[in-house]
Amino acid sequence: MSDPSPRSELLPLIGDRASVEIAALVLPPVVVASTPAGGTAIVLAWVWAIAYGMSSLGVAVARRRFRREAATLPPADFVARWERPVSRIALAFGILWGLLPGVAAASGVFEHAVFLYLVLAGTTVSTAAFAAADLPFFARFLVPAWTMATAAVPFAFPTHWTIVLPLCLLFPWLVWRHARTSNGFLVQQSRLKRQSEALALAHKEARDVAKAASREKSLFLATASHDLRQPLYALTLTAQAALQRNQDAALRPLLVDISQAAGHVNDLLNALLDVSALDSRSAELALQPLALAPLLSELHERFQPEAHARGLDWRIRGPDAPAWVVAEPMLLRRALANLLHNALRYTPRGGVLLAVRRRGNDWAVEVWDTGIGMAAPKREALFSEFHRGDDAARLTGDGQGLGLSVVRDCVRRMEAAIDWHSVPGRGSCFRITLRGATTPATPTQRAPAASHVFERLGGRVLVVDDDLGVTRGLSHLLGQWGVDCRVAGDAAQAHAVLDADFEPDVVMSDLRLRHDDGGYVLLQDLLDRLPLARGLVVTGELDLPDLRRAEADGYLVLRKPVLPASLHGVLRSMLASRMLSSPG
Repeated sequence: MSDPSPRSELLPLIGDRASVEIAALVLPPVVVASTPAGGTAIVLAWVWAIAYGMSSLGVAVARRRFRREAATLPPADFVARWERPVSRIALAFGILWGLLPGVAAASGVFEHAVFLYLVLAGTTVSTAAFAAADLPFFARFLVPAWTMATAAVPFAFPTHWTIVLPLCLLFPWLVWRHARTSNGFLVQQSRLKRQSEALALAHKEARDVAKAASREKSLFLATASHDLRQPLYALTLTAQAALQRNQDAALRPLLVDISQAAGHVNDLLNALLDVSALDSRSAELALQPLALAPLLSELHERFQPEAHARGLDWRIRGPDAPAWVVAEPMLLRRALANLLHNALRYTPRGGVLLAVRRRGNDWAVEVWDTGIGMAAPKREALFSEFHRGDDAARLTGDGQGLGLSVVRDCVRRMEAAIDWHSVPGRGSCFRITLRGATTPATPTQRAPAASHVFERLGGRVLVVDDDLGVTRGLSHLLGQWGVDCRVAGDAAQAHAVLDADFEPDVVMSDLRLRHDDGGYVLLQDLLDRLPLARGLVVTGELDLPDLRRAEADGYLVLRKPVLPASLHGVLRSMLASRMLSSPG
């Protein structure tokens, strides 16, 4: 697609100023008033003034249509429509102004002639100021006006024409040069405007592509989340059910390891989804008081085996006093995990230290290593995306250089600060400084371990889920808890269970079911038949209209995979309240 011609953009500019109409109110009276009375000159002055006034009135009418069509017609059509009329108007006014020196010649008064030539010169300069947007238009005005004015010089200045004639020849040439310079500036501005509009359009298209890619990513993430959480949820439930049913002491450590491994995979999956939500910039994570000791313990358990596998010395130095900071758990965990991962990865020998120190009212969490280090000139680029040091690239070929950019983003979102120093060949230290928080009166407690033996609950639960692994795991686990559990994969099966005289105390439903059955609508239908039952939503969805409706309507929503301890606590509360509300 070719760029629009400069004329199609510049021609409308000559209609922006009403110079002709304004001049029509001033110049005709001035010309008539300055012309000596009694003679041919005054008659010519009146004829010129009337002609100029009527021509100006016609221009005023044409200007309204000119501006309207400049705003509505395509540029090429506008130029084709107005190119000839504009040229005729310019030529007509050039001839009209060229007749003005004839009034001066008829008067025979030197001062009057000088005045009228000055009026013509001022009008020419004024016309050049706006008509330079279209040089052909200005040329059709300038050439006839000053050709006729120059030809009238010997008659208007019979005794001084040798002086005035060179001025009349030089003046239009100078004005034309000025008009060409102005036109060049306007053409350049038009070109820059087109380039700016093209850049803006390209930016908009790129932004639309990025938004579409983000939507596709969100859709993929939502689908992948559901598909990944289902088997992981089934594994967690089955492992816990096997652990509680097992009577063989030799198998218990193996089952504990399986249950804990499922919990670690759950944590990693949640971290992956949380980081993706951060990348979409749509998640708003609230800062809160956070105890550092449990987080340090978690990181110690996670990274100590890797350090020992690499033959590195692993050390952790906790705070001397209870350390509470203002942070967001997932962000701080992700930032420290990335720093520790890098420290282990780029430390061929020696060790890694994770330490917490008080700094005034704040707390600093530090990661020290005896690795390859980095030179100070590369400090600014260190936290850039896709940046990896030369030594790091030689030491390990894999990696995309995103770890520290994620750290920077996490720290910024927590309104914290990060600093580092490094010596090539001797190691590095990364320090995240967090605002101190007041220690809560009631300390937080960690969730029960996966090996915990849960108390029996009793009661009846209807599970609506279309994943066979999940329903089997729930049936085993709830059976171990003493719950009478029935399962259904869709609306027909759920209503059939109720028709068979099973009256559950709790209906636990997923949101996405087979046959496109809406889990939330089905839950409401079932609860309409069970006025005393409680509803519970258990889903792996990240963003779904039914999910937002369920939360808005006050239903408790648990995200898959739900830890057995959390599920046990929720059911214990719901079944206990159901028992209290039951008649008799």
